[in-house]
Amino acid sequence: MSDLVTTDQLAQRILESRLMESKQIEEAMMAAGGRTAPADDFIRYLNQHELLTNWQTQRLLEGHRRGYFYGNWRILYMVGHGTFARVYRAVHIKTGDIKAVKVLRNRYSDSDAVRERFMQEARTVMTLRHPNIVPIHEVATDRGRIYMVMDFVEGQNLRDYVRAHGRIKLVTALTITRDLAAGLDYAFKKGITHRDMKLSNVLLSSKGQAKLVDFGLATVNADVDDDEKQGPRSIDYAGLERATNAKRNDPRSDIFFLGCMLYHMISGEPPLKETRERMKRIAPSRFRETPPIAAQIPNLPTRVVILVNRMMDLNPENRIQTAHQAQREIQSAVDAITQGEADIYDPELSRAQAEEYAEMMHRQDEGRNRAVMLVESDTKLQDHFREKLKEVGFRVLIISNPQSAIDRFARLDPAEDRPAECLIFGTTGLGLAGVEAFNRFQGEIMSSIPAILLIDPKRDGLASQADLSLPNRRIANLPIKMKEVRNLLAELLAEQKA
Repeated sequence: MSDLVTTDQLAQRILESRLMESKQIEEAMMAAGGRTAPADDFIRYLNQHELLTNWQTQRLLEGHRRGYFYGNWRILYMVGHGTFARVYRAVHIKTGDIKAVKVLRNRYSDSDAVRERFMQEARTVMTLRHPNIVPIHEVATDRGRIYMVMDFVEGQNLRDYVRAHGRIKLVTALTITRDLAAGLDYAFKKGITHRDMKLSNVLLSSKGQAKLVDFGLATVNADVDDDEKQGPRSIDYAGLERATNAKRNDPRSDIFFLGCMLYHMISGEPPLKETRERMKRIAPSRFRETPPIAAQIPNLPTRVVILVNRMMDLNPENRIQTAHQAQREIQSAVDAITQGEADIYDPELSRAQAEEYAEMMHRQDEGRNRAVMLVESDTKLQDHFREKLKEVGFRVLIISNPQSAIDRFARLDPAEDRPAECLIFGTTGLGLAGVEAFNRFQGEIMSSIPAILLIDPKRDGLASQADLSLPNRRIANLPIKMKEVRNLLAELLAEQKA
């Protein structure tokens, strides 16, 4: 791009950007060969004598005259970026201090919600001073752009470190996790939960010290019940709290994801399936399908296996309850390992856990790529069937209105895909209407699709009115164990395939 700009034009852009004084520019230009010298020579001189950085030069060549200063901070180069903001290394024009400047992206400058979230992060972290939390020193606005100033950490984020190294040495992984637990404990005691614990939100200094960053989703006083006051949740946190029936913004969710980070560092693999699809990230099955850490790494010390399992227990009551407790238990594991007192985890138990996990994953294939429609108005029964059938891989469609269910099939073209491969009609909420819909589910397309009628024995005479003349029709009494439902589905779907 430099061949499109003359030395004189570039000098004018530098002056307009305020990156250098007129006298400095003139001296540098003459040293590089004068106004008629090739722009590449001028650029080379500027970079070699550290008058401009490569990032500044590139932006000038692209025609940018602004964005080099925020308040008293001169931007040197970009060190990271996310959805809402970019982070730069910057130098104070008066003191020469080096800091990181985080700037809200221009596209979000008019969004009140995003601006408030950005300001909330600044206000929250400015109250925190702990060696394992990157401090924020100021927040301000420059030409309508909000920015915050924080310590610059020489090093890299933990995600990039794990990508580069794969499995991390056990004591190193434990030490990093212990330090993060210390930072969390300090924040917890001030009523602040992080709410976005993940590898990319940890900076690892060149000396190996772990520091928490990005409290953009942090919650202050997590016992508040008002969702509007609590603010947004990350998708992963929403999925966990839905899967475990935990209270929104449960502080123990940070402990779970801290455990996930330890698991990832030890094994080199994330415990939760990584996907960009929102529905898959929030699905309860994603949290239940985590391979046991002992199945991944069979020779781990017993203390470490127990520690990871306790941090990631899906029952919040069985999970390690506080960051302080996590810190103590992690330190205990570090001490045991360094003193040679850590027994290797029982390989027999490890194999048993691996087999149990393999069996669970096999169950996930039971209904994979198959859809079942439940026609029932009782919400408790809807929720029960949805949860239990999804656990074994079925896609579950719920329709409360029987006529709507029948219309979905009656209007199909024979060449179209069926909405579901089997229908389950309930009578708990629908009563006789459920039986009548079961009987009317016939015709060219519908007769080929299996159907099950769930009879509520509290409603006398319903079973006798069911039409079971088609071979792919079944009747079952409530309450029914889900294993029986799955067996019926397996039988009917196998007959349909045959």
